[in-house]
Amino acid sequence: KDFSKGDLIMRKVLLATTALVAMSVTAAQADISISMTAETGFVTSDKDGDSAWTDGNLTVKGSMTSDNGITFAAVKNMAFQNDTTYAGDDGITEDAYIDITGDFGGFRIGQTDLAGDRMDGVLGKNQDVYTIGSTSTASNYTGTDLTDFTADTSISYVSPSMNGLTVYGAAVPNGQSQMGVNFSLGGMALMVQQQSGSSKGDEVSVGAGISVAGIGINVGKKQEDLNGTKTDSSDLNLKYSLNDSATMSILMQEGKQGTTKHTMTGVEIAYTIAPGATAYIGYENTDVAGTTDSGMGAVISVSF
Repeated sequence: KDFSKGDLIMRKVLLATTALVAMSVTAAQADISISMTAETGFVTSDKDGDSAWTDGNLTVKGSMTSDNGITFAAVKNMAFQNDTTYAGDDGITEDAYIDITGDFGGFRIGQTDLAGDRMDGVLGKNQDVYTIGSTSTASNYTGTDLTDFTADTSISYVSPSMNGLTVYGAAVPNGQSQMGVNFSLGGMALMVQQQSGSSKGDEVSVGAGISVAGIGINVGKKQEDLNGTKTDSSDLNLKYSLNDSATMSILMQEGKQGTTKHTMTGVEIAYTIAPGATAYIGYENTDVAGTTDSGMGAVISVSF
């Protein structure tokens, strides 16, 4: 009888353990998360005076992993600010896509940034701590990153890293496409991207960066040709970690289309107030075809 009773207890323990293991596996294979970022900023410009804004995103993500190791994720990113000046505001969807990832790399299908947009962090422009900008001339500069495509649906592929080498590509339904190669080794990173399309013309961007002893140096250059109109752009970013909480960034940009030249120089500092809360302050000076402007700005950003 004692043996039978012990056997029954053992069976119950085994069943309970099996149930807990099953629950753990299920939790690891299926997951839903919600994250949010909010920011508010103020800029004063010599030319356009004062302006302020509030921005933010609410992201919902669900994912699951199949028995063969392939992960499927669905992501929806919504803006929550109430300002119809910008597309995607008033709670409208900014991104909605599906990720399919595995040992083969990753596919992303839906309404979102193309692979080139997600893989160009080495460019000087994209290493700036924020790019606060003055109100009147920031948008007149032609940057070194590829021009964004506007499409309801796109498909991108990013390969797994092979000894530091990653290849990727993307396409949208109207025939526009891009290809890119990234390489990283130690503190050095290189990038080459090409894009073509009937409405955007042909573009080639290259970038390089190195980081050592808390100092980062990143450069970028782009050449584009749209219906015979050629534009050259370049940038340089110097970034230095002042301490564990503060980082200073100096960004210099230059663009030339025909005889028209644009330049911009900005200095910014990012300070981590607490985990998930960062403050930025910056100064920018621009010259667009001989018209100068300067401005200062401050931003506070929180994320959860």
